[in-house]
Amino acid sequence: MKTLIVALGTALLITLATNEAGASDEPATVLVVRHRWHTGIVLPADRLAPPLAFLDAHFGDPAWYEIGWGDNDFYRRTDNLWLLGKALFWPTDTVLHVVGLEKHPADLPNSDVEALCLSADGLKRLQTTLAADFKLNADGRPLAADPGLYGDSRFFPARGHFWFGRTCNTWTAQRLRDGGVDIRTFMTLRAKSVMAQIR
Repeated sequence: MKTLIVALGTALLITLATNEAGASDEPATVLVVRHRWHTGIVLPADRLAPPLAFLDAHFGDPAWYEIGWGDNDFYRRTDNLWLLGKALFWPTDTVLHVVGLEKHPADLPNSDVEALCLSADGLKRLQTTLAADFKLNADGRPLAADPGLYGDSRFFPARGHFWFGRTCNTWTAQRLRDGGVDIRTFMTLRAKSVMAQIR
Protein backbone atom coordinates (compact mmCIF):
# COMPACT_ATOMS: atom_id res chain seq x y z
CA MET A 1 0.00 0.00 0.00
CA LYS A 2 2.82 2.41 0.93
CA THR A 3 4.53 1.62 -2.37
CA LEU A 4 1.34 2.44 -4.28
CA ILE A 5 0.95 5.80 -2.49
CA VAL A 6 4.55 6.71 -3.22
CA ALA A 7 4.13 5.75 -6.87
CA LEU A 8 0.94 7.79 -7.20
CA GLY A 9 2.58 10.79 -5.52
CA THR A 10 5.58 10.56 -7.83
CA ALA A 11 3.35 10.35 -10.89
CA LEU A 12 1.39 13.40 -9.75
CA LEU A 13 4.57 15.43 -9.25
CA ILE A 14 5.87 14.43 -12.67
CA THR A 15 2.54 15.41 -14.27
CA LEU A 16 2.52 18.80 -12.55
CA ALA A 17 6.13 19.47 -13.51
CA THR A 18 5.45 18.48 -17.11
CA ASN A 19 2.38 20.73 -17.31
CA GLU A 20 4.30 23.65 -15.82
CA ALA A 21 7.19 23.19 -18.23
CA GLY A 22 4.76 22.89 -21.14
CA ALA A 23 3.00 26.10 -20.16
CA SER A 24 6.30 27.99 -19.96
CA ASP A 25 7.14 26.88 -23.51
CA GLU A 26 3.89 28.21 -24.96
CA PRO A 27 3.51 31.62 -26.65
CA ALA A 28 2.14 34.36 -24.41
CA THR A 29 -0.12 37.37 -24.88
CA VAL A 30 1.59 40.60 -23.91
CA LEU A 31 -0.31 43.88 -23.95
CA VAL A 32 0.73 47.42 -24.74
CA VAL A 33 -1.34 50.06 -22.99
CA ARG A 34 -1.49 53.78 -23.64
CA HIS A 35 -2.29 56.42 -21.02
CA ARG A 36 -2.23 59.87 -22.65
CA TRP A 37 1.47 60.52 -23.38
CA HIS A 38 2.72 57.30 -21.79
CA THR A 39 2.82 53.71 -23.00
CA GLY A 40 3.53 50.65 -20.90
CA ILE A 41 3.92 46.90 -21.23
CA VAL A 42 1.53 44.49 -19.52
CA LEU A 43 2.63 40.96 -18.64
CA PRO A 44 0.51 37.99 -17.52
CA ALA A 45 1.35 37.43 -13.85
CA ASP A 46 1.20 33.65 -14.21
CA ARG A 47 4.11 33.81 -16.69
CA LEU A 48 6.37 35.99 -14.53
CA ALA A 49 9.97 34.83 -15.02
CA PRO A 50 12.60 34.52 -12.24
CA PRO A 51 14.31 37.84 -13.11
CA LEU A 52 11.09 39.68 -12.17
CA ALA A 53 10.05 37.40 -9.30
CA PHE A 54 10.91 40.16 -6.80
CA LEU A 55 7.70 41.95 -7.83
CA ASP A 56 5.59 39.34 -6.02
CA ALA A 57 6.80 40.67 -2.65
CA HIS A 58 5.35 44.12 -3.42
CA PHE A 59 1.91 43.15 -4.71
CA GLY A 60 -1.04 40.97 -3.74
CA ASP A 61 -2.11 38.40 -6.30
CA PRO A 62 -2.58 40.29 -9.59
CA ALA A 63 -3.58 38.76 -12.90
CA TRP A 64 -1.39 41.22 -14.83
CA TYR A 65 1.62 43.45 -14.22
CA GLU A 66 1.72 46.77 -16.06
CA ILE A 67 5.22 48.26 -16.32
CA GLY A 68 6.12 51.70 -17.63
CA TRP A 69 9.34 53.74 -17.55
CA GLY A 70 9.81 57.49 -17.47
CA ASP A 71 11.24 60.66 -15.94
CA ASN A 72 11.25 60.55 -12.14
CA ASP A 73 9.47 63.90 -11.72
CA PHE A 74 7.23 64.18 -14.78
CA TYR A 75 5.90 60.61 -14.51
CA ARG A 76 4.49 61.45 -11.09
CA ARG A 77 2.99 64.81 -12.19
CA THR A 78 2.14 64.59 -15.88
CA ASP A 79 0.17 67.86 -15.91
CA ASN A 80 3.25 69.98 -15.15
CA LEU A 81 4.63 71.53 -18.36
CA TRP A 82 7.78 72.78 -16.63
CA LEU A 83 8.66 69.23 -15.59
CA LEU A 84 7.95 68.05 -19.14
CA GLY A 85 10.35 70.62 -20.59
CA LYS A 86 13.04 69.72 -18.05
CA ALA A 87 12.62 66.03 -18.80
CA LEU A 88 12.89 66.52 -22.56
CA PHE A 89 15.85 68.86 -22.71
CA TRP A 90 17.95 67.78 -19.72
CA PRO A 91 18.81 64.09 -19.12
CA THR A 92 17.05 63.14 -15.90
CA ASP A 93 16.75 60.25 -13.46
CA THR A 94 14.06 57.69 -14.16
CA VAL A 95 11.57 55.41 -12.46
CA LEU A 96 9.58 52.32 -13.35
CA HIS A 97 5.87 52.45 -12.57
CA VAL A 98 4.48 48.98 -11.86
CA VAL A 99 0.78 48.25 -11.40
CA GLY A 100 -0.72 45.00 -10.19
CA LEU A 101 -3.97 44.58 -12.11
CA GLU A 102 -6.78 42.22 -11.15
CA LYS A 103 -8.71 42.93 -14.37
CA HIS A 104 -7.71 42.86 -18.00
CA PRO A 105 -6.53 46.39 -18.95
CA ALA A 106 -9.17 46.58 -21.67
CA ASP A 107 -11.83 46.45 -18.94
CA LEU A 108 -10.40 49.52 -17.21
CA PRO A 109 -11.46 53.10 -18.05
CA ASN A 110 -9.40 55.37 -20.31
CA SER A 111 -7.21 52.58 -21.64
CA ASP A 112 -6.02 52.13 -25.21
CA VAL A 113 -4.81 48.53 -25.40
CA GLU A 114 -3.19 46.39 -28.09
CA ALA A 115 -2.41 42.67 -27.71
CA LEU A 116 0.75 41.03 -29.05
CA CYS A 117 1.72 37.35 -29.20
CA LEU A 118 5.29 36.63 -28.07
CA SER A 119 7.12 33.34 -28.26
CA ALA A 120 8.26 31.77 -25.00
CA ASP A 121 11.84 32.83 -25.79
CA GLY A 122 10.68 36.33 -26.66
CA LEU A 123 8.83 36.60 -23.36
CA LYS A 124 11.95 35.51 -21.46
CA ARG A 125 14.12 38.05 -23.28
CA LEU A 126 11.57 40.79 -22.64
CA GLN A 127 11.42 40.04 -18.92
CA THR A 128 15.19 39.79 -18.62
CA THR A 129 15.66 43.25 -20.13
CA LEU A 130 12.79 44.67 -18.06
CA ALA A 131 14.42 43.35 -14.89
CA ALA A 132 17.72 44.96 -15.91
CA ASP A 133 16.00 48.37 -15.89
CA PHE A 134 15.36 48.16 -12.12
CA LYS A 135 18.00 49.48 -9.74
CA LEU A 136 18.57 46.55 -7.40
CA ASN A 137 20.54 46.11 -4.19
CA ALA A 138 23.09 43.35 -3.52
CA ASP A 139 20.25 40.94 -2.70
CA GLY A 140 18.60 41.50 -6.07
CA ARG A 141 15.73 43.56 -4.67
CA PRO A 142 14.57 47.06 -5.68
CA LEU A 143 16.18 49.90 -3.78
CA ALA A 144 12.85 51.45 -2.78
CA ALA A 145 9.17 51.50 -3.63
CA ASP A 146 7.03 54.66 -3.47
CA PRO A 147 3.23 54.70 -3.89
CA GLY A 148 2.19 54.75 -7.55
CA LEU A 149 -0.40 56.72 -9.49
CA TYR A 150 -3.46 54.49 -9.17
CA GLY A 151 -4.66 51.18 -7.82
CA ASP A 152 -2.09 48.74 -6.47
CA SER A 153 0.97 50.47 -7.93
CA ARG A 154 4.55 51.39 -7.02
CA PHE A 155 7.35 53.60 -8.33
CA PHE A 156 10.77 51.92 -8.40
CA PRO A 157 14.13 53.62 -9.11
CA ALA A 158 15.24 52.77 -12.65
CA ARG A 159 18.37 52.70 -14.75
CA GLY A 160 18.92 55.01 -17.71
CA HIS A 161 18.17 58.66 -18.38
CA PHE A 162 15.11 60.26 -19.92
CA TRP A 163 15.55 62.96 -22.55
CA PHE A 164 14.12 64.04 -25.90
CA GLY A 165 15.92 61.24 -27.76
CA ARG A 166 14.73 58.54 -25.36
CA THR A 167 11.23 59.01 -24.02
CA CYS A 168 8.98 56.53 -22.25
CA ASN A 169 7.67 55.51 -25.66
CA THR A 170 11.15 54.91 -27.05
CA TRP A 171 11.74 52.67 -24.04
CA THR A 172 8.51 50.74 -24.74
CA ALA A 173 9.54 50.20 -28.36
CA GLN A 174 13.02 49.06 -27.32
CA ARG A 175 11.68 46.54 -24.85
CA LEU A 176 9.15 45.20 -27.34
CA ARG A 177 11.95 44.78 -29.84
CA ASP A 178 13.93 42.86 -27.21
CA GLY A 179 10.95 40.50 -27.08
CA GLY A 180 11.02 39.93 -30.84
CA VAL A 181 8.41 42.48 -31.95
CA ASP A 182 9.12 44.08 -35.34
CA ILE A 183 9.04 47.73 -34.30
CA ARG A 184 11.16 50.77 -35.08
CA THR A 185 12.82 52.34 -32.05
CA PHE A 186 14.63 55.32 -33.58
CA MET A 187 12.56 58.49 -33.18
CA THR A 188 9.65 56.57 -31.70
CA LEU A 189 8.98 59.36 -29.23
CA ARG A 190 5.20 59.54 -28.92
CA ALA A 191 2.62 57.10 -27.64
CA LYS A 192 0.82 57.39 -30.96
CA SER A 193 3.95 56.17 -32.78
CA VAL A 194 4.13 53.03 -30.65
CA MET A 195 0.47 52.12 -31.04
CA ALA A 196 0.43 52.81 -34.79
CA GLN A 197 3.36 50.46 -35.40
CA ILE A 198 1.90 47.47 -33.55
CA ARG A 199 -1.61 47.71 -35.01
